[in-house]
Amino acid sequence: MNPVEYSGEVSGEENRITFQLYDYWLGLTGDQDIPPLKALTPEYIAPYRNNMVLIDLRDPEKEPTLQVIGQLLLQDVDQNLVLAGISEIPRRSLLSRITDHYMEVLANKGPISFDAEFNNRAKEKILYRGILLPFSDDGENINFILGAIRWISESDRPDSETDSEINTKMNFGADLSLLQSQLDDCRKLVQGQNTATDLRSRKSLYKTLGAILDFHETCCAHPDQYSELLRSEGLKAQKRAPYTPCLKLCFGAEYDKTRLTEYAAALSFAQKNHKSGTEMPAFLEGFPGGIKGCVQAMREGRTIITGAPAQGSQEENQRIIRDLPPIANFSIEASETAVCEDELCLILGRRNGTDIDVIKILKEEEKILPQILKRLIKNR
Repeated sequence: MNPVEYSGEVSGEENRITFQLYDYWLGLTGDQDIPPLKALTPEYIAPYRNNMVLIDLRDPEKEPTLQVIGQLLLQDVDQNLVLAGISEIPRRSLLSRITDHYMEVLANKGPISFDAEFNNRAKEKILYRGILLPFSDDGENINFILGAIRWISESDRPDSETDSEINTKMNFGADLSLLQSQLDDCRKLVQGQNTATDLRSRKSLYKTLGAILDFHETCCAHPDQYSELLRSEGLKAQKRAPYTPCLKLCFGAEYDKTRLTEYAAALSFAQKNHKSGTEMPAFLEGFPGGIKGCVQAMREGRTIITGAPAQGSQEENQRIIRDLPPIANFSIEASETAVCEDELCLILGRRNGTDIDVIKILKEEEKILPQILKRLIKNR
């Protein structure tokens, strides 16, 4: 077996260079679609350099050339092709397996990955996976493409393993990497949510819960990898509380249990209403009481919400209230808006002759508000 990181055993930490390099490239993009080549750090790509090639496309009048070629790829072609054009690459070589795909990168203006098998010049059957990553000086025109490949010859793999078994093991790592990537994204949202303030904090939390709902769906689609992820974090699946382990992965196992329970109820209620993660923020914004409203609905055993709101429902009452003309308008201090961000609220006032002094603004989620709304609609 050649030294290209292939292993019949896939560890919990993803070791496939295709996924590691893609994640690394994605982290270099910043606010650009395509990162510049100077963003590459030699230290990071050093472990993969023997399996890599750098394609130079800076001169549109000439064919692409090979600026850097990894040692293992040079050994495979048995000649020095540094600075040579891609047309000089021998067929049935590993290098040709990479460069054959470079036009796809130009067409897609983004990375592409590929895997297949072929017979090399020694007539050995080779199984391979690779990736091509574009780089640009201006963020638009692709100047360089970095390619990487890993492979294994059929004669090197254990006799007891079939193609299906090898693919299963390799795909296990791919699926685990997918879960880990989604988990990392959720944790970043959690960190951002913790630093948000006022109205942004609620919206950020709703967005975070939407991402976690999608993450949970991915976990359900890959149960073995999910179990491995939980095991690595010292957690266990819970049949009676299926969302709690996902929430602990994202927020931390020591996060406030009451909040985790509320978030789990909101996720469960959204799922019962056939909401996806992308729909979750709008769903929570529009549902009376937000997260606490979902918790209450779950406790009351409410089921799927149908299309139009029922006559006399809180949602319908709120719609009517929104259409009523205001009888007065005044500004309040910013500190009060931080206390109550809901669209509808109760104002506790004190009469002072023809003036009314505002004493307190009550939140929409407080239990008294639905009763007041019903009475107002009835007597309007």
